[in-house]
Amino acid sequence: MIRDFFAGMGYLWGGFRTIARPGMRRYAAAPVLVSLVVFVALAALLGWGFDAWMAALLPGGWDWLEWLLWPLFALGILLVWVFTYVHLTNLIGAPFNDLLAERVLVESGGAPPPEGGWSQILREGVRAVGNTVAVLVYSLRWAVPLLLLTFIPGLNVAAPVLWLVFNAWLLALEYADYPLAARGLAFREQRAVVAGERPAALGFGLAALLVTSIPVVNLVAMPAAVAGATRLFAERGGSIAPRAEAPQGAG
Repeated sequence: MIRDFFAGMGYLWGGFRTIARPGMRRYAAAPVLVSLVVFVALAALLGWGFDAWMAALLPGGWDWLEWLLWPLFALGILLVWVFTYVHLTNLIGAPFNDLLAERVLVESGGAPPPEGGWSQILREGVRAVGNTVAVLVYSLRWAVPLLLLTFIPGLNVAAPVLWLVFNAWLLALEYADYPLAARGLAFREQRAVVAGERPAALGFGLAALLVTSIPVVNLVAMPAAVAGATRLFAERGGSIAPRAEAPQGAG
């Protein structure tokens, strides 16, 4: 179990090596650009909002308190950023991540996806966005009880550890979607597959959580995690059915 946990972490570092190769960089470029745009836009919006809030909240003559509140504000941004950044960038970059995952699957010995032109790309993009939303709904269903737990004396001691495990598990589900959906699995089936590799999935998710908490590095974390998760489930998910094909004569 411990060996699988650290093996799962290793797949993320392997993902960074994968997207650094010349043939793979173009597939990672679009997700990185998406991350950069989201990062700059949110940082600018939050920074502008802070100045406006301070001007509205602080009475005259108390402007000097701003320099004391900035560190607390920055810490709050970091905590919110870790929880929302991955989900937001994955939602926007889902179609590009699909292409990256399919390329890595082919390199790992999988069959190439059927050629379908722009209509196929559009269908895959809609599917990827839908599954990302499903992960968000699933995360909210569990986040609310955990949030309530943080306010219960005694039990709230365990809340930080549970939040850490919960976020690691969510990231494993988030990134497993790309290779598993490419094999025709719906979100409910994906959860069962990821649960079958729980130690490795948690190790991978924890590594992804740590990397997305590091400014600048988190800009390339998304494509690296997509590539790493794809290799993880391509190599360890041998019992997973391949991409579903329409039965002969159907229709």
